[in-house]
Amino acid sequence: MNLIRIDTAKCTNCQQCARVCPVHAIRIVAANEPPVVEHNRCIGCGACVRACADGAITYLDSISQVRQLLQSNEKVAALVDPSISGEFPDITDYRKFVEMIRQLGFEVVADASFGVDLVARAYKNLFERARGKYYLMANCPAMVAFVSKFHPHLTDNLAPIVTPMEAMAGVMRQKFGKELRTVFIGPCIAAKASAGVDGDKGVDAVITFTELRALFQEHHIHESQLEYSDFDPPHGRMGSLYPISRGILEAGGISQNLIDGTALTAEGAPEALQAVASFSKNIDQIRRHFNIFYNQGCVMGPGMTAGGDKHLRDALVINYSQRRLAGTDEAAWQQAMEEFATLDLSRQHTPDDQRLPDPPQKRIDEVLALLGKSERNMATDACRECGFDNCHAFAKAVAQGLTRTDMCQDFNIKNKNNYIATLRESTTRQTAELDKLKQELLELRANSELINDKLDTSRAILNQIPSGVVIVDEKLKILSSNHSFIELLGDEAHEIDNIIPGLRGANLKTLVPVQFYKVFQNVLDTGEDILSRDVKIEEAFLNLSVFSIKHGKVSGGIVRDMFSPEVRNEQIIQRMTEVIDQNLEMVQQIGFLLGEGASKTEAMLNSIIQLHRKKKGESRS
Repeated sequence: MNLIRIDTAKCTNCQQCARVCPVHAIRIVAANEPPVVEHNRCIGCGACVRACADGAITYLDSISQVRQLLQSNEKVAALVDPSISGEFPDITDYRKFVEMIRQLGFEVVADASFGVDLVARAYKNLFERARGKYYLMANCPAMVAFVSKFHPHLTDNLAPIVTPMEAMAGVMRQKFGKELRTVFIGPCIAAKASAGVDGDKGVDAVITFTELRALFQEHHIHESQLEYSDFDPPHGRMGSLYPISRGILEAGGISQNLIDGTALTAEGAPEALQAVASFSKNIDQIRRHFNIFYNQGCVMGPGMTAGGDKHLRDALVINYSQRRLAGTDEAAWQQAMEEFATLDLSRQHTPDDQRLPDPPQKRIDEVLALLGKSERNMATDACRECGFDNCHAFAKAVAQGLTRTDMCQDFNIKNKNNYIATLRESTTRQTAELDKLKQELLELRANSELINDKLDTSRAILNQIPSGVVIVDEKLKILSSNHSFIELLGDEAHEIDNIIPGLRGANLKTLVPVQFYKVFQNVLDTGEDILSRDVKIEEAFLNLSVFSIKHGKVSGGIVRDMFSPEVRNEQIIQRMTEVIDQNLEMVQQIGFLLGEGASKTEAMLNSIIQLHRKKKGESRS
């Protein structure tokens, strides 16, 4: 039976439930995932329910089961734990809440304190017959589960006696027949685990006082609208002190004196769990029976309204007991005790070992090293914030897969400090980088302003050039152009210029014919300038010079309208000059050749004259 449920939609993963669980039945699977209840290990103590501030943890709801019982044709008896006196301080007389319970549909409403009286007498007899064997009293279901699951070797030391709840169920069935259905109303969650599993000694259902209040609200039952009604007999006497931990000892007349007492009482989670450990280790020296309750008495059970004052509840229980004792017929009580003296109150306890195998010591040492712990400081590092007694126990649990290292607060703090230090270093580094980027940004802004100034100047100069000028990128997208270029292209280019000044971003292919932009493409591909290429566009006769600005990336072109008077006169003069220059060059070449021939002739004639003169002189002589 699963007693505890975690609503993952409400869970904020605070992990507090895992820290307070005394048997570590709530496992932390992953840092960002809700915890998981290991139901086989759970003892039903309810510590997790109280620890969950978000209301994500609830216990088994038995209200629907009780509704079904009450709506059946069977007789149903309510067995009311005497802790009800501490739960309902607002009820002026206990007989009022008895009638309120009857109004829910219960035919029989019995006070379980009579069952306490029977069980208390059974304990007295057990202790008197014991010969050197000491017992753990088995009244608290959570503690019985704890012993059988985590100290199974002590199962034989659990008193073989039923709980007061089960004893009272046996009384009611003996009185009204075995067909009677029973519902126990009390402060305990763990008692729900025994519902419907123990035949005549068990109960059919268990609801808490919290669930009882919900039923009262559901049926609109209020004290002010009802008359008195008493419990059905048999009535208890001293058993009404049961909600106070040592109350069952008083009910049974079991001595608690320091000198000759035979039993010790331990209540509250830390003391109760330690008492079991002490019983296991030191019982030969202690030589006492142990009366143990997980909570500080049933008045502080998990099925009671949360946040109650223990001392107030103890006082309410004592006051209730005084009234019951004053109004109870002792002779009738004695007669009832004799009537049910033969009732079988025996019980057998079965070990249910839920202990996990010990992990290798090497693995534990690895976890301790990860936590920054050593054998030397483990004894002093017992903060218990993780829910374990010491660091070794925590490391063992991590190695067993029950928990995670991030449950250790010290480990988390160290990691956070390291993370903070890393963040600081990173922040310092990023600040320096940011300052550097800011400086670079300032420089870029200054350069950008300078570039923009230069661009503005360049565009202004570009627009003063009478010839058309256009600059394009490798995709023939226009980077810049001047007014003259736009004028050459006509009205369509003017319209585009009104939307996109300077035609920046426009595709040259869409504005000029193929023979025009092919010149630009050729210069981009080869990187070689093309000067003075004539291009005819419709009626226009243009002269185009294209040059590479950045090889393969940017090229520029100068376009002149050959029909414009300025260009026509310039071209005539330029071309006449080219013709004259060419003729002059030819004359120069001819003159050079003629000059070179005359020189050779003169030299030849001079050599002939010299030779003739020489021969004439020789003949005279």
